[in-house]
Amino acid sequence: MSARGARLASDLLAVDVGNSKVQAVLYLAGDERFRGRVEYDGAGRRPWSRAWADAVRVVRELAPARTRVVVSSVAPRRARVVEAALRRAGLRRLHRVAWDDRWPFRLDVLRPETLGVDRLANVAGVMADAERSAVVVDAGTAVTVDLLERGHLRGGLILPGFHLMARALHAHTAQLPLVDASGYAPPFGDDTASALRAGIQSTLAHGLRGIVTALRRRLGPRAPVVFTGGHGERLGNLARLAEARVEPDLLFRGLRLLAHRLR
Repeated sequence: MSARGARLASDLLAVDVGNSKVQAVLYLAGDERFRGRVEYDGAGRRPWSRAWADAVRVVRELAPARTRVVVSSVAPRRARVVEAALRRAGLRRLHRVAWDDRWPFRLDVLRPETLGVDRLANVAGVMADAERSAVVVDAGTAVTVDLLERGHLRGGLILPGFHLMARALHAHTAQLPLVDASGYAPPFGDDTASALRAGIQSTLAHGLRGIVTALRRRLGPRAPVVFTGGHGERLGNLARLAEARVEPDLLFRGLRLLAHRLR
């Protein structure tokens, strides 16, 4: 159960296969027992798939073979590697999350099959807190903004994240350096690198503040604004939205809610 009474799966391995990393959380009897994270570029010469296989072996020591597994993926080829390792370890009660699963909201979009399942899981995570209207911001490789209105997912917006903007400026110019755009940046730069960081962060922060303000006019002043994702806290602070909160595990809570409904 969540703090506000939503029914969540109590025994579950929830896996998120993203664009830059794979993350997993194991819940047994409702408690978190394991959390793992493998960066695709973070293993050096060692393939990320081996690091993931090591993590799966740890999970298998803790979890019985009958433990259910749900996999949320926006990277299909990597998801196949992730799932193969799980099956080799004996975890075969596996479900790949899809747009037409039993989500707790209605999909009021033109082509629901094109929506990233991470966005759907985030919205489900908000509904696990008994919210029926909200603005959900996931700040990762890309920044997604989703509009939940009275139990209906109406759609949203997709923006480039910190690192995508930095890489694009570096790749498509002759002299601009590649910078880490997610760290500290001054209001304006006094050299090229700090000017890049200031420009990227100001663009995202001011743009997002305008987007969220407009969406909340539609939903009403009581609708929550929830930030999540690897850069969720950073972007939330930059946007300076007093009514916003940060929930790093929003997607995993949504997967737990979906897994309970799939029973």
